[in-house]
Amino acid sequence: MSLINEIRLIYKAAVDAVRPGFLVNQAIKYSDNVVHIQGELELAVDRNCHVIGFGKAVLAMALQIDKIIGQHIVKGVISIPHGVAAQYSLPDQFLNRYTIYEGAVNNIPDEGSLKATKEIENMVANLKNDDLLFVLVSGGGSALLASPAEDLSLDEKKKTINLLSKSGANIQELNSVRKKLSRIKGGKLAQLSYPATTIALILSDVIGDPLDVIASGPTVKNKDPANIGLDIIQKYQLGNQLPTRVVECLSSPTTSNLDDTTFSHVHNFLIGSNLSALQAAEAYANQTGFTTAILSDRINGEAKEIGLQFARLARLFAQMMTMSNDQHEKMEELSVTAENLHIDPRYCCTLERLVRSCRNVRKNLCLIGGGETTVSVRGEGLGGRNQEMVLSYLVETAVEACSDELDIVFLSAGTDGIDGPTAAAGAFSCQSQFALAQAQGLNPRTYLDNNDSYNFFNLLQQGKYHLITGPSGTNVMDIHVLCFYWK
Repeated sequence: MSLINEIRLIYKAAVDAVRPGFLVNQAIKYSDNVVHIQGELELAVDRNCHVIGFGKAVLAMALQIDKIIGQHIVKGVISIPHGVAAQYSLPDQFLNRYTIYEGAVNNIPDEGSLKATKEIENMVANLKNDDLLFVLVSGGGSALLASPAEDLSLDEKKKTINLLSKSGANIQELNSVRKKLSRIKGGKLAQLSYPATTIALILSDVIGDPLDVIASGPTVKNKDPANIGLDIIQKYQLGNQLPTRVVECLSSPTTSNLDDTTFSHVHNFLIGSNLSALQAAEAYANQTGFTTAILSDRINGEAKEIGLQFARLARLFAQMMTMSNDQHEKMEELSVTAENLHIDPRYCCTLERLVRSCRNVRKNLCLIGGGETTVSVRGEGLGGRNQEMVLSYLVETAVEACSDELDIVFLSAGTDGIDGPTAAAGAFSCQSQFALAQAQGLNPRTYLDNNDSYNFFNLLQQGKYHLITGPSGTNVMDIHVLCFYWK
């Protein structure tokens, strides 16, 4: 088996562990007209269940919940990305109960997601005290639950988020602004669903799993400061580029007027996260003979910078695995690189021991990380954060070869199978790539500077180093795998 195929299977194990149907089946049990949720909540059901959902993973979540309690579901409305429904064979009984809307092409809210949200609002507003509302939430939910604040148009909101995204705003910042510009995010859906008992099943695509940030927290109390939206706009110096009505909305001193009692009917459950995927990847790599370590599930920052840091980590670990001297100096360098990758510095000693054991018995090493980076778009190319990270890694490792004794392969890919507005989930880099690129007349630095990572990997060896899986139906951010093989 090729080295790239081995890493491809590690990635697959990670994604399989966070398949929405599997996670819902773990979270919900049903017997004798009682639903049991994560062993914490029991609710009687009697044809009083309603389902709404928004996000990349919610169709699979809805299909599984329908298998469990379908006979008790009165109606469902779900908002999913364009093209997702065609990937499933949907049973007639499911289609009879659910209305499915597709929209948010390239994760941008559109008329499809706006129409879906209006139906969700209408359905939720009419629920009664004895109704149960299941809210299915996953990554991509912010774009698929689109209800602009009063006096704002969808185009005005889209322009704002697009400018922020291209400026490098992180997901916390983006969703704080979205909450200010929305009638339904930031806990307002919970207000609308009162008094029905509301159960949110949440698949996290945000670092640290803050429930008020995932899909902009529609069922969670908003604790953002009143002026946070305007502060974020000023941070990125976008005030003069935004529509006047957006600035006025963000400048509004009003905060959520929802007190804790407003949420007494709501139960939020986290059913899956990036760490779940990393742990599955670790288990698979261990089974295939690697010494394995999870670096961090909180890797964030500029994709280009994180790629550079992974390249430095690769070079450093290669030196530590093949040389027995200067370990103290290497530990100091490891501490700096670990900090830049958001790895707990206390973990460095453990990593050093793992490297030493790999060196002593010539065992292969697999380092696994996760999180979500951003891209500040300066060029006119086509790409995504994972491909940009791998291209940056390639540029940095081309400066100085990592090792003559080891083969080193790096993968970064989105668990949703979609990296930016491209057909790829991510990309691989190995030590022969720079020479291959030169032979084809491709300059990696030029493509990196133009934010054109997709076209670089598409041209290199006819796309051999692209990871193309198609949409996975789940989303828990990104997976990074760095493997060291003894030659």
